[in-house]
Amino acid sequence: MKVETRIYVWDVFVRLFHWVLVLCIFLNYFLTEEGEKPHAVIGYIAAGFVTVRFIWGFFGSYYARFSTWLASPGTVFRYLRNFKSRRVYMSHNPIAGWMMIFLMLCVIGLGLTGFMMGTDRFFGEEWVERLHDIIADVMMAAVVIHVLGALYESYHEKQNLVAGMIHGYKKDRTN
Repeated sequence: MKVETRIYVWDVFVRLFHWVLVLCIFLNYFLTEEGEKPHAVIGYIAAGFVTVRFIWGFFGSYYARFSTWLASPGTVFRYLRNFKSRRVYMSHNPIAGWMMIFLMLCVIGLGLTGFMMGTDRFFGEEWVERLHDIIADVMMAAVVIHVLGALYESYHEKQNLVAGMIHGYKKDRTN
């Protein structure tokens, strides 16, 4: 009889970061109006959380560190080549790790272009507004891929990764 082990993977800050970012993205994409104060405040909150998360990626708990889950391009290609027989990772798999970086960079890009639109130099500049909209739309497409990937990996790993992002634990299926 095999004993199932649970590992504490997602620390409190990582989980708080994740759900605050989900809320900020939802509010700003679907409910607030561009150019209004709540939209800007929520955007700056999101960008601030991402900035702290980048710092946490170097100094945080073991599974929060980039060095634990950010894979090299070679590892990503090997993972894709052996997709059907791929191994399970305790933290992010090689594709998911790069998706996390991409999503965080999108939030930073939105914060930067949003800030630019409020400055005298770039106020009313159509290319900045268009870039902001493109980043938002690309990020939302990536969010959909992220959610589908998390659901697929939950099925593949036979565990609820969404619940894990609430309580912090993941079943050890690496062996």
